[in-house]
Amino acid sequence: MRKLLNCKKIAGWALFATLLLSAPSQAQLSWASIEQYNVDARLLHYQSHGSPGGTLLIWPELGQTHLWLPIANAWQQRGWQVLLLQPDERQQQFDPASEQPPPQQSQWLKQLSTQLAGLLPDNSLPKQDKEKEPSPLVVITQGSAALWYQQLVDGDETARPQALILFDALPSQFSEQQMLAISLARSPYPILDIYSRPDSPLAWHNQQRRQQQLSRREKTGYAVQRFNGAIVLNKQIAGWLVRLGWLPLPPSAPHYLKEQHREFGISRPRNPTPSGAPASP
Repeated sequence: MRKLLNCKKIAGWALFATLLLSAPSQAQLSWASIEQYNVDARLLHYQSHGSPGGTLLIWPELGQTHLWLPIANAWQQRGWQVLLLQPDERQQQFDPASEQPPPQQSQWLKQLSTQLAGLLPDNSLPKQDKEKEPSPLVVITQGSAALWYQQLVDGDETARPQALILFDALPSQFSEQQMLAISLARSPYPILDIYSRPDSPLAWHNQQRRQQQLSRREKTGYAVQRFNGAIVLNKQIAGWLVRLGWLPLPPSAPHYLKEQHREFGISRPRNPTPSGAPASP
């Protein structure tokens, strides 16, 4: 029986790798043990060593070049836990006109929501019920996953992130573009929108929809960046989170930047001397 279960795990990993690892040079499998793949939950779970500094949830697109294993490794080294979902063919079929997805998709979404509920941090408690700041949840959605994730969040069926990163979230239909744009504009969390081809017609149309809704709702905390290759993608993500205050500056950063980062979001007088005279620089 144990041998059969091990074969099942290996077969599940082989399927996962076949779906995702279309770029052999990016398949850094030396550190990704088979035990990290949960066949039933259809995800890779990289646990942190000790209490996690945060949680990174990655929901890839089906059949796209896989960029996420090296990023999962890097964030595990930072002390975060990483959840890497296996994409599903059902996520590529989205009907904005339907109030309820078809039964097969509804069952899949319900199962996904239940699985994530047991893994994601619960930051929904009131502040007075917490002894410390919530563990940050950062979510990366690629392609069609963006529509489904926003639907889960808008329906309160999964934990709300502290920051959302979109990677080539480019629905082709106008109704899908508009629905995603409205959902993003209503969201209270900051968003980083990354495009591999920002000058393409599809990217232009999606940006037009989003900018219209962002301006209408006066949303802040929205940034757009160009994808400059897998090697620097993790630096782009980390740099954005540093600017938001969710990550500390690296040790090599100038001292004045560390001071600004330490006081990020803190409201206090610029001249805290008793006499009111300007403090020395």
